[in-house]
Amino acid sequence: MGTTDVLIVGAGPTGLALACQLARFGIDFRIIDKKEDTTPYSKAIGVQARTLEIYEQIGLADKLIGKGQITEKVRMFAGGKMRGEAEFKALGEGMSPYPFILIVEQGLHEKLLYDYLSTAGHDVTWNTELADFLQDEAGVHAQLRTADGREETIDAKYLVACDGAKSLVRHKLGLKFGGSTFERMFYVADVKLDWEYPHDALQIFLMRNQLLAFFPMVGDKRYRIVGTFPEEF
Repeated sequence: MGTTDVLIVGAGPTGLALACQLARFGIDFRIIDKKEDTTPYSKAIGVQARTLEIYEQIGLADKLIGKGQITEKVRMFAGGKMRGEAEFKALGEGMSPYPFILIVEQGLHEKLLYDYLSTAGHDVTWNTELADFLQDEAGVHAQLRTADGREETIDAKYLVACDGAKSLVRHKLGLKFGGSTFERMFYVADVKLDWEYPHDALQIFLMRNQLLAFFPMVGDKRYRIVGTFPEEF
């Protein structure tokens, strides 16, 4: 049976970022994930100003910016014409040193955090999931299960759920997932696009009952496309 101060369930960007901060302050922790490594995929790509402000505390803000595409403006199109342009800088200047949206692939994001953690002398327990847990006056008692079926019990002062929308912790505690579900179907693709518009802004095209957005990514003419299917789909 192992013990730790903080057991982090999930080694995506949220769990890894928490682990980095705990390492910074010298707090004992363990972080687990049922995956075998950080994701190789682009997945979630938007990083906001507050995240960069927190990363600045551990010296990672500029490093992450160096791996991404700074997006300082948004252009709106309708009827085949540009109808307006707004600068994020105008909204955030004076409020944050990072008045923009950073577009960076989640795989690169996770790898940067994981490398920081490794340099600090910590690691993720991969191929390991939370099977069950209970809490009493002594703390949290968690049952872990590896990919090959081995089980381990660990006692922790705190259990932090960073395991996403299908969180076992949230379901077991009966906690609701806040917000609402948009019922329309979306499609997502990472593409290389040769067109007339400059690669410096988020481009949004408004059509009757449809939306199409192009997020500039690192690389020549690379974009993340997000769009809605017609309502009849």
